[in-house]
Amino acid sequence: MSKQTFSNDELQKIANDTFEQFPAANKLFATSDGNCFLNENHAELHAGKDGKVFPFDREPVKTAEGKSEESKGLNAQDTIKAIKAAENLEDLEPFKADTRASVIKALEDKTKQLTEAAAGDQNEQK
Repeated sequence: MSKQTFSNDELQKIANDTFEQFPAANKLFATSDGNCFLNENHAELHAGKDGKVFPFDREPVKTAEGKSEESKGLNAQDTIKAIKAAENLEDLEPFKADTRASVIKALEDKTKQLTEAAAGDQNEQK
């Protein structure tokens, strides 16, 4: 059974949806089967030898004057929700530049949680 493959336009839409979920991310990597990753190596591992990886950059936001500016991202509450939804430490990378105290606290808490979970998994394997 072969995997479904997506066109470049379909992957761009998927990438745009993913950028909404990860407001601090400026680049992501989509695989030909429609999965998106913040880490290129993870995308390549998922794609395997038969799949392809496509890089996508966040599209700049146009202002009312027609000027291009970088996306401002989400408010603190939505950013914290995205941090809490992270499944691994690599998913937290885009949030490390945020200077808001509440976001920093959420990032520290999630990093601690993921680090302890990873350490627990390693201890179980011994």
